[in-house]
Amino acid sequence: MSIYKKFNEDISVIKVSDRNFTANISENWSIGQTANGGYSMAIIAKACSEYLNHEDPLVLSANYLERVEFGPADIEIFKISSSKSTSTASITLKQKGIIKIFATATFTDFSKMKGINEKLREEPIFDSYEDCIQVPYKEGFNPKLDKNLEKKYCLDSIWWDKPNDTNNACLNLYMGWKDGGRVDLFGLILFLDATTPPIFNKMGTVGWVPTLTLTSHIRNLPKPGPLKVIAKTEFITNNYIEEDREIWDTEGNLVGQSKQLAKLRIKK
Repeated sequence: MSIYKKFNEDISVIKVSDRNFTANISENWSIGQTANGGYSMAIIAKACSEYLNHEDPLVLSANYLERVEFGPADIEIFKISSSKSTSTASITLKQKGIIKIFATATFTDFSKMKGINEKLREEPIFDSYEDCIQVPYKEGFNPKLDKNLEKKYCLDSIWWDKPNDTNNACLNLYMGWKDGGRVDLFGLILFLDATTPPIFNKMGTVGWVPTLTLTSHIRNLPKPGPLKVIAKTEFITNNYIEEDREIWDTEGNLVGQSKQLAKLRIKK
């Protein structure tokens, strides 16, 4: 089975009533003993896609209230508004009756979108794909989701194998499925939260960086091929850090953006 198909199986939902769905949180997309935030968000997006009048995710914003565990989850969607071009809803994801994620989402139909398209900034310049280095997978060091992803880091972003004497809390990398399969809109949602925390490129693997809030903007369906991903942190305030990400496709189109607030928990 391709990784693309495995991912889509792992974000599948079952409708149990008008606005209620169930899902099974898989270990395949985990960081330690919890589900990756982008993966959890992709499950929420899948349920919204099946419930709302529009199928394509445009904006998703989530508050992570409790650790999302592996196993069954219940999703409830509250439709807020619907127009010709967008549908908006609020969503809860619960496990054992406890709200783990509260989210809002706006969906659209990319195939019907029309309007001005203009780039006010060009795509980032990266090292060549061939010169970049795949992060080595080591059990217990890398998150389990890395087994499914290709992550080829540019030479200024080799966070696991260099002295931590840089002020650069930024990572540039190419990303895709490990088997080279297509990346759809739901895969983009995962990828927007699937890089190593960029603070590691400055401080090393100093601890755990759990997400508190995550907002993702999906700009369009990416063209085939490895995606350019930029991840950066510019401020640390009382151990709270922001992480900003951009994803560009092989034709120089910006296809995704995200911003999250996370807590830097230093190992003692």
